[in-house]
Amino acid sequence: MADERRTRGRAAPGIPVLVLAASLLAAGAADAQTTASGQGALGQGAFGQGGSGQGSGQGSGQASDPALAGPLPGGQDPDTFALRGPQAFPGALPRGGAASRSGARTRTPQRRTRQPTAATTRQTIRPGTADDLRLRPTVQLPVSGLPDLAAAAPLLRRRPIDPLDPYAPLGIRVGGLTLFPALQESVGYDSNPDRSIYRRGSLAIRSQGELRVESDWSSHSLTGELRGGYFTYPDNRNANRPDGDGAMRLRLDVARDTKVDVEGRYAISTQRAGSPDLAVQVRDRPLVATYGGTVGVTQSFNRLQVTVAGLVDRQTFENAQLPDGTILRQDDRNANQFGLRLRTGYEIRPGFTPFVDTLVDTRIHDFAVDQFGLRRDSDGITVRAGSSFEFSRLLTGEVSAGYLSRHYADPRLRDVTGPVIDGTVTWAVTPLTAFRVGASTGVVETIVPGASGILTRTAIAEITHDLRRNLRLTLTGTLISNDYQGTSIREQGYSAGVKLDYRLNRWLGLRASYARELLRSTAVGSSYHSDTYLVGVRVNP
Repeated sequence: MADERRTRGRAAPGIPVLVLAASLLAAGAADAQTTASGQGALGQGAFGQGGSGQGSGQGSGQASDPALAGPLPGGQDPDTFALRGPQAFPGALPRGGAASRSGARTRTPQRRTRQPTAATTRQTIRPGTADDLRLRPTVQLPVSGLPDLAAAAPLLRRRPIDPLDPYAPLGIRVGGLTLFPALQESVGYDSNPDRSIYRRGSLAIRSQGELRVESDWSSHSLTGELRGGYFTYPDNRNANRPDGDGAMRLRLDVARDTKVDVEGRYAISTQRAGSPDLAVQVRDRPLVATYGGTVGVTQSFNRLQVTVAGLVDRQTFENAQLPDGTILRQDDRNANQFGLRLRTGYEIRPGFTPFVDTLVDTRIHDFAVDQFGLRRDSDGITVRAGSSFEFSRLLTGEVSAGYLSRHYADPRLRDVTGPVIDGTVTWAVTPLTAFRVGASTGVVETIVPGASGILTRTAIAEITHDLRRNLRLTLTGTLISNDYQGTSIREQGYSAGVKLDYRLNRWLGLRASYARELLRSTAVGSSYHSDTYLVGVRVNP
């Protein structure tokens, strides 16, 4: 018993030394096997069944298996001394192989145990998702001419915040919101500020302010864009006019499959002197204001999405003043619109959701009878079918087509009916170039005698290209067609523009633009064309 105890006492301290020596002295297969077998009993005494004795057996038995050559599990090289834990001890000794027998094992490159981290790249063009057409305003501004490209906001969404871009505005943090204000002052020349058949050019000065809002809440979302501007013409002060538009959108995530969308919107414009709705010369350009809101609830049933939304909009017209000082009243054109929209979509696969959209609305004027003795209250229904789509985030959008019908309270006014094409598509051609097209159809109110409404169709295209990180070129074009239902008045026109933005730093930039507008109308004195040149400074506080 004493000898046995003394033997165990001497053997125990030598275990680590022998294991280390066996790892270093792997000069030949015979020596390695002899050393391993000599440590078998000691390994069982120190480590149990998972000791080095079992490991030596595996080493000699697997030496001829070429599939086991290479680094051990976990990406570690067996020539290193890193401990692996109990499950790795069977392979603590070098595996028998050509490299082990030669005593000079070639180090195998370590294999990654996780996906490599992608390099951060600057996102120049943001494809974005398609605009949410479910909450789009349905009361349109009266047709007073072509869209003013010099005053219109850009169609494409602005760049996201990129900390690697030394020219991107960072915004102002207010709690969980980020505000992106912008001020712009431009000067140039307008060949036809009145947008009338009588051309009278003038120096043009434009002042504009913008505010974009984005939230970064863990749930819910608040986004919006507000814009307002004013054109001043020192050589033709009667043509001075304001303009603006904006919308704020709030999404409330009530539950996993339920969300509530709330939107408030506004638009401010002016009527031109040659508009068929005025048909007289006016001293100033009367204001037209449209504002309203939408509240909608979307419920998802697995892949089925159902949206119910209520819409309320109001449109008001300012009285016009004639050159002799007489007031031309237009308050009989003021109207409210109430609508109910039902939209049902089914997600066939991610990024592809066909839908059916139905809008029922009614328009009620402040006065039951207008100045010509006509009752212009009306009821309408629009049915559209289409799909929203997203392919690899390079091609996104929503396209739909359908049919509309509007019935008027006065039997002398003909119903307005016709096909509807609506949608927008954005294509990120390259990381530096984006292309977007859009189309819309609607019925606009009018007071032209005998005309029930204006069936208007609009198509828009826009191309943006970044020549440099701080230099962006934008080309924009618009086609418009107006059909005064019940009369012979037809209008066809286009507008085209080019814009160049050069950013000096995050808060200061330069902008130059040119816009061409042309409208041909069958109404006497309603056609016009104009050219606008502007150069300005843009500040992002």
